[in-house]
Amino acid sequence: MNIDLPTLMLAGSFVAAISGAFLFFAWLQNRDATGPLWWAGANLSLAIGVPLLSSAGSQFGLPSVMLGILFLNLSPAMVWAAAVSCNQRRPNPLIVVAGATIWLVAVLVIFRLGSEAQMALNLAVIAIYLLAAAAEFWLGNRGLQTRWPLIVLLVLHGTFFAAGAVLAATGGLGAGYPPAFDSWLGLIHFETLAFVIGTAIFAVAMVKEQREMEQMTAARVDPLTGVANRRAFLENAGLLLERAASEGKPLSLVVFDLDRFKVINDTYGHAMGDRVLEAFGDIVQGVLRNSDVVGRMGGEEFAIALSESTARASVVVAERIRCAFAEACRGFGMADLRPTLSGGVAEAGVTGGNSLDSLFAAADRALYRAKAAGRDIVVIDDGIATPQPVPKPDDAPQPAVATAQAA
Repeated sequence: MNIDLPTLMLAGSFVAAISGAFLFFAWLQNRDATGPLWWAGANLSLAIGVPLLSSAGSQFGLPSVMLGILFLNLSPAMVWAAAVSCNQRRPNPLIVVAGATIWLVAVLVIFRLGSEAQMALNLAVIAIYLLAAAAEFWLGNRGLQTRWPLIVLLVLHGTFFAAGAVLAATGGLGAGYPPAFDSWLGLIHFETLAFVIGTAIFAVAMVKEQREMEQMTAARVDPLTGVANRRAFLENAGLLLERAASEGKPLSLVVFDLDRFKVINDTYGHAMGDRVLEAFGDIVQGVLRNSDVVGRMGGEEFAIALSESTARASVVVAERIRCAFAEACRGFGMADLRPTLSGGVAEAGVTGGNSLDSLFAAADRALYRAKAAGRDIVVIDDGIATPQPVPKPDDAPQPAVATAQAA
């Protein structure tokens, strides 16, 4: 069965234009997400390129066809740029135009390729961009479920063009006109229609899902330090405690308080206070494991739940954080008022009880004793470690651990 190729190409161009407009208006609703804008450009480029490609018999002839092929090469490049943007990166414009440039230079300057070789190179460029876009979605956005349909569509579309490139290079693409329905040139138009419609729908759905995830994250993360807020920490720590109890594994809680933080704010201003808090957030996230939970409980107080960690092991982690924080703050220009940390450690089921409230009570009790002992010290509430000297401001931080017998 033969098909009416001009009608099919016109329909494909119309669908691509409508999909491009749909994606453009989706971008207008959320201009921070540039992925839909790139994808809109890809579809509009396709909508322009297809009619130009079909005008071979017009008065414009070869220039029109070559311009159409350039637009067709730019379309998948913009799809790749959209995938990069969805991964929160800025696409390189040189890579976007590289495929079209390589094809044009190869055809006009270097090789002066014949029609079949031109077609093979054109289809290969398109396939490379599409498969590269699929790889971008595969490697990034791992929490987004809507990326999977996009990956499938991109791989199928890219593979179809790769097969066309092989057929063109080997002379098997066929030159009959109009093309048969079951030929590559016949099927590509139907396949492209499905690709354009499907990717437009799922691209918008993915941006919506990504925005919802960002809003959920913002509602659970302290914006200054980047750690969990109080509500999120209590939820996550409660789950860790329940799992530790059911599996019979240890769990410890570390409570930190920034020493003399109000004085720092009053003396050096809130900007310096924010800088100190940010430094703590950066340090603690660099020290902890993925299985641990850290949260800002309010003001200058933080809590850390260490899974599968005894009090003895947890105090080592707390000391690493305390020493790293003191070292990081040395360059803040506060020689007369060096930021330090006091910490309290308690282990669930030992001195901290089996509930989150009792664990906090034990860790807070140890923290109060750390403050009373002169600050800049970690106190554990199980009587394991022995006291160490508190470091002087001009000395490098040394481990400072004290013991507080459970009351």
